Amino acid sequence: MTYDDKCFVRCGSAWRRKFMSQWLKIPGGRAVMAVSQQGDVIGYGCRRSSVNKAEHHHIGPLYADSYDVAWDLIHALTDDVAGQTILLTVL
Repeated sequence: MTYDDKCFVRCGSAWRRKFMSQWLKIPGGRAVMAVSQQGDVIGYGCRRSSVNKAEHHHIGPLYADSYDVAWDLIHALTDDVAGQTILLTVL
């Protein structure tokens, strides 16, 4: 959650912590984290299944310290749903 505080506008928000703890546990979803060689979190992302269409998945949130880390996270989030539709919302 410390890494999320760096990315979300309301650092330390109790609402955000509760929301994220539930978001990370959505059935059929996946959450991944990238860690540097020094053990620091350098990115994370979540994927959930669509409630409207079968074989559609939404990625978000996704935060990363670099494009390369983001790309690796996207691959890790989608490797088990290859061939299905992936939706990535960018804000």
